[in-house]
Amino acid sequence: METIKKNQYLHRKFQIGDYTILFLIAGLFLLLTLTSSTFCTHDNLYSLLYGVSIQFFAVIGFTLLIIMGEIDLAVGSMYGLSGTLVGFCMTVWKWKLLPSALLVLIVCALFGYLVGTLVTKFKLNSMMVTLGSLSFVSGVNAVVFNSFTAVTYNAEYRSLAKFKIGGIHWTILAMIAIVVVLEFLLQKTPLMKKYYYIGNGPETARLYGIKSDRYKRVAFMLSALTSAIGGIIATSRITHSDVLTGNGLEFTLITALVVAGASLAGGRGGILKAALGMLFIAMLANGMTIYRIDPFIQQVMQGIVLIVAVYLDVRMNSKKA
Repeated sequence: METIKKNQYLHRKFQIGDYTILFLIAGLFLLLTLTSSTFCTHDNLYSLLYGVSIQFFAVIGFTLLIIMGEIDLAVGSMYGLSGTLVGFCMTVWKWKLLPSALLVLIVCALFGYLVGTLVTKFKLNSMMVTLGSLSFVSGVNAVVFNSFTAVTYNAEYRSLAKFKIGGIHWTILAMIAIVVVLEFLLQKTPLMKKYYYIGNGPETARLYGIKSDRYKRVAFMLSALTSAIGGIIATSRITHSDVLTGNGLEFTLITALVVAGASLAGGRGGILKAALGMLFIAMLANGMTIYRIDPFIQQVMQGIVLIVAVYLDVRMNSKKA
């Protein structure tokens, strides 16, 4: 009897789905290494990791929303707008980088909190509200972008993404530190575990005495804030604003999270898996670029990956139900 209980315990502890993303990354890495002479090189792998470390900022708050069963489709447009606004402040108003970035981050965070308030106070569907936000923010980005002459930003702004610590870009080190800290907090602290309780359903949240609306408003604010941080760094990297910055990023984040085991229904996900999911998507895109696959075909492939991942997620949730 004790042996049966032990086997059941081990079965619960080791779920193949929890490790799927590691198998996918290892398999794709091995495939690209064996079939391409340019993939497994220091420059290519470092560039890939560097790019992921910048986009990673956008997935931090987004992951918290997914865990709670909510979504922010405006994350990509906010990613693009933030860099344009900082460029506007520095080019037109002649502000320094720090006050420009602080102002933009505050504005973006307040906007995210407003969206969260609309969702929670009026019980609106977050997908529809943020779809409208996506259109609104993209429009504002285009208006601001067209309001000043396109220029290569000054050295102060450009240096933000280039700064290194010990020969490594600071964004890579920040990503590693954030993953370690937030993953620990999500898994070990009662405060952060409440995000999972909310995602598992209102009954579970009420059982633990959680004020779900407050957590959701904060998560929407964090989603806008962290995506704005990533957008500012991304704009610094390319040295100028581009209205296409962040275009389609929300679908990349959704694909990365679902492939890594998160559920659109809520209750599952994590910062570590989010980072691994983004790494897998970046490797896939990098491999297709190496093989010179048409960019439109790449979009088709990413769409297929997302559809398959969502299908598996729905199947998994239906079995649990």
